Amino acid sequence: MKTKILFIVLCNLIICNLLIAQNITNTLGTDGVFSLKDNTATYLTLNQVNGYLTLNRSLVLPYTTGSTLGVIYKGNDRFIHTYHTTESIGYNTFLGIKSGNFTLLEQARFNTGVGYYTLAGLTTGYGNTTLGAGTLQINSTGFYNTAVGFTSLNTNTTGKNNTALGFNSLNSNVSGNYNTALGTESLYSNINGNNNVALGVTSLYTNTSGRDNTAVGLGSSYSNTTGNENTAVGNVSLYYNTTGSSNAALGSYSLFYNNTGSNNTAVGHNSLYNNNNNYNNAFGMSSLYHNVTGANNSAIGYFSMYNNLIGFNNTAVGNNSLLNNNGNYNTALGYNAGSTITTGYNLTCLGIDAAPTSPTAVDQVTLGNIFVTSLRCNVQTITSLSDARDKKNIKDLSLGLDFITKLHPRQFNWDKREWYNGNISDGSKMKDAPTAGFIAQELDSAQTTAGADWLNLVLKDNPEKWEATYGNLLPVMVKAIQELKTENDLLKDKLAKFEEMQSVLVGEIEKIRSNNSSLKEVKLGEK
Repeated sequence: MKTKILFIVLCNLIICNLLIAQNITNTLGTDGVFSLKDNTATYLTLNQVNGYLTLNRSLVLPYTTGSTLGVIYKGNDRFIHTYHTTESIGYNTFLGIKSGNFTLLEQARFNTGVGYYTLAGLTTGYGNTTLGAGTLQINSTGFYNTAVGFTSLNTNTTGKNNTALGFNSLNSNVSGNYNTALGTESLYSNINGNNNVALGVTSLYTNTSGRDNTAVGLGSSYSNTTGNENTAVGNVSLYYNTTGSSNAALGSYSLFYNNTGSNNTAVGHNSLYNNNNNYNNAFGMSSLYHNVTGANNSAIGYFSMYNNLIGFNNTAVGNNSLLNNNGNYNTALGYNAGSTITTGYNLTCLGIDAAPTSPTAVDQVTLGNIFVTSLRCNVQTITSLSDARDKKNIKDLSLGLDFITKLHPRQFNWDKREWYNGNISDGSKMKDAPTAGFIAQELDSAQTTAGADWLNLVLKDNPEKWEATYGNLLPVMVKAIQELKTENDLLKDKLAKFEEMQSVLVGEIEKIRSNNSSLKEVKLGEK
């Protein structure tokens, strides 16, 4: 082997230096060193003791324009060359066994291939840079690609403007453009997907034709195949997504099991972890964690809507808000607001711990928690729907004064069961100040007796906590007032007639008195 290397080097040196060296001698010194020199300088030495070969002049290789010119071989394989059809242009550099080839066309310029079989299939591609065995191995026309790492961009043929850094990164790319892969096997399966960015080991590993995706973190968007315009930041975020598009996941395990769902946004560790539907927004650790088929939900806060699986069109703001919800059209604002709701729907809960009458209640608005003692409003009126065009079977209310007289207004002190452990009162937390109102059980009895359960004066959604609703009492009270007025008007009319009769009687009495006086005078005169 030493003899072959020496022979190659010597041949090149002799050819390159014959013009400037007039007296070249080859000598074997007494110290075992073979020298190539002239009268003034030594060009080359070979130490036969330690095997060191020393070159004291530049090694000049001519431009490589063929397989037999300006090429350094390793065995029968090309090892170093700069092949181009014209020696004055091209600027290619190939270093490695079978790197580059001798069939490049005129357009193939400014390529650098370092490693076994790098750029071996190149035809017209230009501006490519590779480092690592098998990098851009079969690239033919692709240009401005950069591949660093064993077999990165290994199968690229026409793809352009790709950057691959890491073992097997963009390994399967054929025609995809403008992709960036950083990390072992990142974008490994990409074939023709464009404009993807993968940063992290196996990020976007399965992507084949998906475009405009960004994945940052170990295994982020690992399973994506054809999904487009997804953004995953965090270890294994959007891990199982395959065809879902326009998703944004920020935080480890966010949107982890999402497969086909689209247009979701998850911010926070484990947010939307099990999701597989569309148009959900989760901000906060484990928010919407269990959601699978629910859609159009927005959850903001730690564990907000944590247990929702199928509920849709819900909004939760605050830690633990709508925690156990699986209903629809619910809104909760505040810490623990609506956390007791399960399948109830069209519920609104505002304030810390605000909750409806029961987990399955419907069509309610709750303001505040059990400790709220007053509700203030800075407007003078509160309206409700009352348009005649939205009503049928309109008739005069039958309930009035008689019903009102059967109600029992009460004075009492609050002593709520939930204020005590085990919901058993010992009287220690009873409020000192009394208040006034009705007893739900008494209201219920009154409306049942009157055949007027339709008044809905009592909510029984929660069997352990009945609630009174006074809204429907207003028309009954108006009716009672009207009945009182009617009775009053009748009494006033009777009184007026009585007073008229009394006046007539008084006049008659006066006449009788006058007549009596006249009779007395006549009798006295007769005497």
